[in-house]
Amino acid sequence: MRFKISVPATSANVGPGFDVMGVAFDMFNRFTFETGGEGLTITGCEPEFATAETNLVYTTLVKTLTSYGRQVPPLSIHFDTDLPLCSGLGSSSTCIVAGIMAANQIAGLNFDKAEILRIASLIEGHPDNVAPAILGGFVAAIIENDFVYWHVYPISDAISFYALMPDVRVSTEEARAILPRSYGLSDCIYNMSRIPILLEGLEKADVQLIRAGCKDRIHQSYRLKLIPEGEKVFNFIKESDNAVTAYVSGAGPTIVAVVKNDDDGFGNEIADFCDTLSIHWRVRKMHVNKLGATVKVIIP
Repeated sequence: MRFKISVPATSANVGPGFDVMGVAFDMFNRFTFETGGEGLTITGCEPEFATAETNLVYTTLVKTLTSYGRQVPPLSIHFDTDLPLCSGLGSSSTCIVAGIMAANQIAGLNFDKAEILRIASLIEGHPDNVAPAILGGFVAAIIENDFVYWHVYPISDAISFYALMPDVRVSTEEARAILPRSYGLSDCIYNMSRIPILLEGLEKADVQLIRAGCKDRIHQSYRLKLIPEGEKVFNFIKESDNAVTAYVSGAGPTIVAVVKNDDDGFGNEIADFCDTLSIHWRVRKMHVNKLGATVKVIIP
């Protein structure tokens, strides 16, 4: 059996929705699986992740198969990756989702998307990245008693996004460690009150609602300190006439700009600005991926 799985990049939190909200983009990690042969072969990824013990796709696949009493077959996995590691764009989530979907395909487990989401959320610990990776679109999701509740919210086609990816890595562990252990009531209310405003703004492409709704007091100011020149980029976007607002994607270091009715004017503007910075920033325009993860069988 030979098949391909494509999983979209995801951007978690989207301002106030810490560990709750995420959006899928038209940027993908693609994985080709082929059963048969002898043992395990992993290609296309960095050498440090090319072993059975260190490869998240394979360890997730093994965990899923063994938990359902199925054997792990000889297997080759090839990575065609478009997402930088430790970038805040859900690269680890793409691996987890691909591993579960591959196990489902190999063993004929007949998982629907809800079951794939449940397993992925339990492995990941929270659903903010895996939910949009599986379902597509802009998703809010929570786990309660090992069950995932989720809803996909509409985003206007007038809205597009720019991912600004610096040539540095920020680990999720580091980004978690810098956060306070507790928050004041006013900060919690600040974030909670902005979520419905942001949802309405993105659906209607209402610039004022998006700007007000995308603000945060829980994580962004802390994580910007881990991103070299991150505050410069963040503030430049927020002050630009061509952009609506900015937010830190997931744990960072990627910063996402939200743009309305884009004619590439902002892309040119931010690219010129990034050229003045001391480290390299990759700029990529993206739209919402509404389909989520897919599997295509090449050879039954």
